[in-house]
Amino acid sequence: MTKTITWKNLVGQERVKEALSTAFAHETLGHAYLFCGDDGTGKFLAALELSMALLCTGASKVPCYECDACAKVLRYAHPDFHVIMPVSLEKEHRGKDGKLSAEGWNYLTSCVQERIARPYGPEKFRGVPSIPVEWVKEVNHTIVRGALSARKNITLIDGVDSMNKESANAMLKTLEEPPADTLMLLMTARPQSVLPTIISRCQILRFGAVPAPAIKAAMTERFGAEGVSEQIIDEAVRFSMGSPGRALYMCENPSGELAGKAQGLIDLCVGADWQGIAACVDDLAHQGDLDSHERLFMHMAYCLRGRFLRNMPVSETYIDTQDMSAAAEKPDLPPLLDTYSFQRILNACQDAVAALRSYGNISLVLVNYLITLMEIMHGKQQQISRSRF
Repeated sequence: MTKTITWKNLVGQERVKEALSTAFAHETLGHAYLFCGDDGTGKFLAALELSMALLCTGASKVPCYECDACAKVLRYAHPDFHVIMPVSLEKEHRGKDGKLSAEGWNYLTSCVQERIARPYGPEKFRGVPSIPVEWVKEVNHTIVRGALSARKNITLIDGVDSMNKESANAMLKTLEEPPADTLMLLMTARPQSVLPTIISRCQILRFGAVPAPAIKAAMTERFGAEGVSEQIIDEAVRFSMGSPGRALYMCENPSGELAGKAQGLIDLCVGADWQGIAACVDDLAHQGDLDSHERLFMHMAYCLRGRFLRNMPVSETYIDTQDMSAAAEKPDLPPLLDTYSFQRILNACQDAVAALRSYGNISLVLVNYLITLMEIMHGKQQQISRSRF
């Protein structure tokens, strides 16, 4: 009996759904895929639902979310389903020999279970995330062992770009010569940071921005019954910039302190106020964690996007009148900020988030990002004032 994938929870990504559904129906899935796309666009959920569909023992439409196999995947208890992802380990997660302790292994399991429970939820890191090489080697053994109870032995590697050289080399041989029943689903928001030797062994699927109506429908279904106002949902959709994960975060954490800090930093950049920027950077360095710092960068991108759109001759349906009113007294962006310059700012924001995950030093990363922002906004004038900082 031919089975079809239902894609019960994946928002948008119709092209990806079609490609995977066709390969699934004709049993022509490759052994390795690299899912590329912005954070929160559904890469992990697509990998999860494809895995469940392959392991599901239910009816013709899979995954059923009800059979024993689906239940085991959702509990992260299926012997043929494995996940590797970046984590922030604490001292107690390693023994005196430097290897993962029993508490460390339990922590890895709890991280995966939380990720499965909230596939669109933003990952939270208290320190610099990495993928422990012991985890990769352990999963390698299960891949070589082969499937135990199903036709496929499936491994998900989220954030493959965060692998260090040792972890990447440990996984590369398995990726080159996997057993016939193996499916490896790799995910990244930064394909340029993935080793070429890994990319060359994968089929690439790109996850694009999800249309705003689809995100709003998903957020309304998720939060409408919980009393979240339509105004908050609309703001979340605008903040998302095509990412349901960002919209989810905003619905759960409406604009507040972080948004105010983001607006303040932008105002200081517009005014080229180096003393004010230095004070803000010093303040931020002594509070918050990696997760909140990442959100600050995203709030800055969102605020800059709103100001950029206000200067463009676009339909008012894309601009919130309340946002416009609230920002009426904010300094306008410099005339130099054209479409190309705005794209440079967004790229700088993505680079800053990647650097933050690599180094964890908010002061250094934020200063570099703000210098880039000032140079884009003020052009050559900034070269004169940089020495004053």
